[in-house]
Amino acid sequence: MKKLIISFVLLSITLSSFSQQIPDSAYLQITYLEDFVRNIDNPKKKTLDELVLNIGKFSSEFYSLREDRVKQITDSILKSGKNAYDVREAISEYPRSHQKYRVYKNVPSIGELTYINQIFAYYQYKENLEKPVWEPLSAKKEIQGYMCQKAVTNFKGRKWTAWYTNDIPISDGPWKLCGLPGLILDAVDSDSLYHFYCVGIKELKHKTQIKILKEKYVMCTNKELYKISKEAIENPIGYLKSQPGILSVSLTGPDGRPAKPNITKYIDMEAEPIKKIE
Repeated sequence: MKKLIISFVLLSITLSSFSQQIPDSAYLQITYLEDFVRNIDNPKKKTLDELVLNIGKFSSEFYSLREDRVKQITDSILKSGKNAYDVREAISEYPRSHQKYRVYKNVPSIGELTYINQIFAYYQYKENLEKPVWEPLSAKKEIQGYMCQKAVTNFKGRKWTAWYTNDIPISDGPWKLCGLPGLILDAVDSDSLYHFYCVGIKELKHKTQIKILKEKYVMCTNKELYKISKEAIENPIGYLKSQPGILSVSLTGPDGRPAKPNITKYIDMEAEPIKKIE
C-alpha cells in the first residue's frame, strides 16, 4: 500500500490539469458497508448496503455493488430474449438495497460531478464538484489498520462526522464527500440516517475504465431529481402514470384483488435536516 500511495502522489501532480478527453481507469477500490434508514417512520430499522468507491488517477465512481449486480443480471436476461417476469424470478432472492444512484467525481471533466439515478427511467444531472468545508478535530482511531483523524462539516443540509487517513492521501470518500487531505474511511450524519464504514481496501489488478453508464438519460437538475424521487416514493402510482408510454397502472395483491401501495415519506441525503430522532 505504501508504494501505491507514493505512486498516486507523483501522478496527481502531472495529471491534475487533464480534462475530459483523457480516459481514466480505477486502480484502487474501497468497499464500504452502509446502514441507512429507508422509512423515516421507523428510524430504528436499518437497511444494509454494500458500496464501492473506484478511484482513478484523477476521477472516481461510487455505487451500490448489490444494485450493480442486479442490473448486470437483469441486462443479461433481457438480452437473451426473456422478459420481465424472468428477471423478477431471477432476482427475487438476491439482496437488494434499492439505492440505484451513482456518483462520478471529476467526470466528464475536472471540477465536475455527475450524478445518475434509476427510478423508472434513468436520470442524470451535472454540477460543480463542491468540496465540504471541514473542521479537523484532535480525536483519532484506527480503521482497517489505518490511523484516522476525526473531522466534521455541514454539507448539503446535514452535519457529517468523518474519519480520514493521511496514510492514503487521496481527497475522496463515499457519496459526494471529499475535500480532506486523506481518504474518508467512515462517515455518518448527525441523525444516524446514513452511515458508511470501510470494510476493505484493495489495489485492482485489472483496471477498469471510469465512465458513465451507457443508458438513455432524462437530463435534469439536482432540484428536479429531488422532486421526481419524492413523487416516486410518496405517490408511486401517480409517478408511473406520468411516464411516457404508460397507458394505465394498477396494483394487485397476491390474491389478485386491487391493493394500495405502501407509502413512506421520502428522505434524501441532501434534504434539509429533519428533526432530531430520539
